Amino acid sequence: MIILCREDTVMTIREELVSKVNAMPDESLAEVFEFVRMVEGKRKPTLMESLRRIKIDGPKDFSRNIDLYLNGEKKVDENTD
Repeated sequence: MIILCREDTVMTIREELVSKVNAMPDESLAEVFEFVRMVEGKRKPTLMESLRRIKIDGPKDFSRNIDLYLNGEKKVDENTD
């Protein structure tokens, strides 16, 4: 975590941001909020976030018999329950 040092005060960036936002007039908060949402949208998803979005539509025994499906011994359309 990055630490900012100013006038003998040590703060984390989060603490500094909260302090600045708390000092802002209410009229500016919507603009700050939009900026935060824009920055969040630019963040690259983690591997786990990407994996969680994967949806697989297959037979109930797909994970148990993946090897049979991969080598063609079982067909997906045979077991769609």
